Amino acid sequence: MGERYQTTLGAYIKKEDWDEERRIVKANVKNHNGQSADEINFLIRRVSTVVMGIEQDCVGSEFIVGKDMMKQAISDARAMDIARPEDIVERCVNAITSVSESTSCYYCNEGKYYQFICDAVHIYPGGGSFKILQELFGRCRRIVVPLERFEKRKEGSMYSFTPFEKVSKKEVFGR
Repeated sequence: MGERYQTTLGAYIKKEDWDEERRIVKANVKNHNGQSADEINFLIRRVSTVVMGIEQDCVGSEFIVGKDMMKQAISDARAMDIARPEDIVERCVNAITSVSESTSCYYCNEGKYYQFICDAVHIYPGGGSFKILQELFGRCRRIVVPLERFEKRKEGSMYSFTPFEKVSKKEVFGR
């Protein structure tokens, strides 16, 4: 989406302790917090594994990882007690690719893009019909939208809203 996310790992070292060619901390070094080169290099590899794994799984697909999702994945990677890097990548990729290709129908509402997941019906009498959509960029939330929100507001209606409008794949992904 043309957004850049820049962060720090929270581990600092002196410039002379960094091996630029290998992109790791030189052996037998400790920083001012007492973190060893092995600990810092482990963190670097962990975050790199997550970021590159997400990128690799999304290359060639129509799904784009939003800044918020990448931020969360990196945060999870830095919190080493959460999960293995592979689990973080899988969770992230599943969140953005959980929609089958056969449902490639897109909508826009108030500048946000969504992909159609499925139709739904409220189980109670008079409950109505809905569409389940997934936000494509940002938090990638799934939302339930009443069918009325896909139609223009009826004349004389006292409620105003911006309808969900069907858009092309080209408009969504800019290709």
